[in-house]
Amino acid sequence: MPSCVPREDARYFGGALPTLVIYSAEPIVQLPTFRLVSGRPSTCVGWEFIPGVTFSMVEGPGRFRLMVEGITHRDEADERFAWLGTVDRAGGAVVAAVDVHNETFSWAALAESGRARGGYMPVIRRSG
Repeated sequence: MPSCVPREDARYFGGALPTLVIYSAEPIVQLPTFRLVSGRPSTCVGWEFIPGVTFSMVEGPGRFRLMVEGITHRDEADERFAWLGTVDRAGGAVVAAVDVHNETFSWAALAESGRARGGYMPVIRRSG
């Protein structure tokens, strides 16, 4: 099980419900099986997403933490800040772990594969 996902194994997709798709040859069995409820990814109960510019964290039950590298060069900053703004407005993001590199995705295909793991995770709101 990975504890850090390098930038080249992470894909960020925008939309009304932003999505982070991470590739891992090793299954991330701590994440629940990816499934849809009324056409939307199910919520990962007990999981939280901490988005950031240079890295993001996925935190789950049992002290599970997964760090996902963010931007590696300042030329990527505008795109990253736009994605982070979408995450903020949505109150979270869909995080999906897959075992195949792919530049495109669909939630239906992820759910149908039976191999994807993850779902919607709310962001941790910090006070102050």
